[in-house]
Amino acid sequence: MNGTTETQALRHAMQAVAPYPEGVLPVPEAIAGTAFFPGGHGLYLEDGPTSFPTGKVMVLGHDFHSEEQYEKSRARGMEDLNAPTWRNLLNLLKEVHLAPTDCFFTNFFMGLREGTATTGVFPGKKDKDFVKRCQAFFLEQVAVQRPRTILVLGGQVPKLLAPLSPKLHTWGKAASLGSIDRAGAGLVSQVSFRPDLPPANLVALTHPSLRHANLRHRKPPAVVDAASYERELLVNGLA
Repeated sequence: MNGTTETQALRHAMQAVAPYPEGVLPVPEAIAGTAFFPGGHGLYLEDGPTSFPTGKVMVLGHDFHSEEQYEKSRARGMEDLNAPTWRNLLNLLKEVHLAPTDCFFTNFFMGLREGTATTGVFPGKKDKDFVKRCQAFFLEQVAVQRPRTILVLGGQVPKLLAPLSPKLHTWGKAASLGSIDRAGAGLVSQVSFRPDLPPANLVALTHPSLRHANLRHRKPPAVVDAASYERELLVNGLA
């Protein structure tokens, strides 16, 4: 087993997310190697077993994957690190000198998309109670990891986090990452989710699966290109 006490505790606590709505399946077991949580342990394991990155960086995606892709990764023993999401994400982390072993890779929505579809609206998003349970479980993940920085991937997750802290009110009103940029909220510093949790810096990033194509949707200051703008957000968020 390549998980840690913390990832095992989270997998146990994840039971509170049930019941899963129509179109969403629970994860049968953790993929052994490198893979986002909940499909895997959420740890970068290419250099062997690693400790849980308490107090470091959370990388938060939208949802894990489809049932079909999960089964392929489980058979492989890890996610495909040459696929666009992992390849572009690891390259970006390298650019800002952030070791992947210092990150917990996870998702807002728990469960798998039933069948083969990997894009489009996540089925569980239509179930308000399920969304609330995933919001509560996100806070549980924050409580376990206590991250100093949270990297939020893609334009769909910010709105899901917005109700959890008054400092994220701009994210709740934004329809896209471009809207977030125009409001000057690409980086929100010292976000407090609960009195018992340390504050964290939240950085809104283009989803790495289509990063190079979608960077054009960002609205950085006119003197800065989108890629440099995201790197600057990252560096400042990690400071």
